[in-house]
Amino acid sequence: MIKYIILSFCIFQVLSKTKDEWKSRTVYQLLTDRFATSTGKSSSCNLSKYCGGDYKGIINNLDYITNMGFDAIWISPVNDNYDNGYHGYWYRNMYDVNKNFGTSQDLKNLVTACHNKGVWVMVDVVANHMGNTNQDYSQNYPFNSSSHYHDYCIISDNDFNTHNLANIQKCRLAGLADLNQDNTFVANELIKWIKWLITEYQFDGIRIDTVMMVKTDFWTKFTNSAGVYSVGEVFDGDMGFLKQFLGPINGLLNYPLFYTLRDVFLHNKGMNTLESFFNNIANSFGKANLPYMGNFNDNHDNARFLNDAVTGYIPEDFEFYGENSNFTVTALKKLQFKAITAFTLTSVGIPMIYYGSEQFYAGGNDPNNREVLWNHLDQTSEMYKFIKVINEARKTTKAASQDQIQRYADADVYAFTRGTLFAAFSNKYDKQIVKSITYHPYAEGTSLCNIFYATDCVKVTNGAFPLYLNYGEVKIFIPK
Repeated sequence: MIKYIILSFCIFQVLSKTKDEWKSRTVYQLLTDRFATSTGKSSSCNLSKYCGGDYKGIINNLDYITNMGFDAIWISPVNDNYDNGYHGYWYRNMYDVNKNFGTSQDLKNLVTACHNKGVWVMVDVVANHMGNTNQDYSQNYPFNSSSHYHDYCIISDNDFNTHNLANIQKCRLAGLADLNQDNTFVANELIKWIKWLITEYQFDGIRIDTVMMVKTDFWTKFTNSAGVYSVGEVFDGDMGFLKQFLGPINGLLNYPLFYTLRDVFLHNKGMNTLESFFNNIANSFGKANLPYMGNFNDNHDNARFLNDAVTGYIPEDFEFYGENSNFTVTALKKLQFKAITAFTLTSVGIPMIYYGSEQFYAGGNDPNNREVLWNHLDQTSEMYKFIKVINEARKTTKAASQDQIQRYADADVYAFTRGTLFAAFSNKYDKQIVKSITYHPYAEGTSLCNIFYATDCVKVTNGAFPLYLNYGEVKIFIPK
């Protein structure tokens, strides 16, 4: 018996994927109900209810993800949910699967299919609440007693705005039954459950929902029990507030970067805003924690960038898909979104790209940002190819394992290297910007070529090379 326990522990340790192993991964975030269907469901559906995506659909379309250069996926919570819980966050039975997505074996088959293609699977998990909004807990398993929950109260907007953790950590989010992790039974069951979930389905990482709603000492025990890389959602951009959650959790979704990139590329703050940002985040979080942050261009909780960016002026005939099909993408909006996505993919942290970005999806607030994708799995689209080329360069240069070093910063340009990969950005969409780069890691005579245009090459001469950025384009150079 002792030998069996030791063997099981060793196998679990070998299979577990650490935060350092995750640093080299690029993650494709998908909603299981919206990515692909195996049953021929229509792409026209009520986005507030189930649309028909499933695990078999993901298996059948894994090449769409891997051909884009992704080697990890983040899937929706897998547990049994209350009615219309298409997103997965309304748990009912924590030890049963959401049968709208498939069987337990279908889920295991998905993980196996991913692993066979070198793709890691991150599962979204909830340990803050269950899915009922009343005080009838009889359907909840294993938490079916009122003693398992905090007394009824609702988190207010003011609680969030003032970071009132006393209320945030004991009251209900959107009325959802709030688990009391100070209750020994609740805490121990959640800690036992997460280890079971990881072991049963061989998941490689976890994304933790609603992190600020639970005390940090619980998260330490929870993530230790999981034994895999963890990234947490704290929907806030205040670095001083966020830093308390690092340590108990390996990394956080990088909302400070998310908001800063929108300030720079959408609202035209100076490019050197990014210099200040990286200085501030390194001081707040510690430079050593930055590689484990989850960098994202869009997600399921925020209106997509291209929805925020849409204006009444529509000069180009390029159609959006999904709920906002009456809009078109302007050349400017595409440039801005490309810049944000390229920055997300190349800067320090683990990139997590939201499904539909590669097809210029432009949905608004939840649920309109949770569109069906299976009618637009186009591997020839402009944005699909853009992301693919960046992912290839990131892997070829092993950029993820290299420090990010700022090479140039002023109001017009921000540039950095990750090893031999050089990335340069500008938000000056009305003119060409020309700079001479003198601080770089390249030897004299090195030829550097733009990954997007193979004939666009420059040579290091007298210790410098020229950088031309035309009308807000992104340039990523790698040695020839």
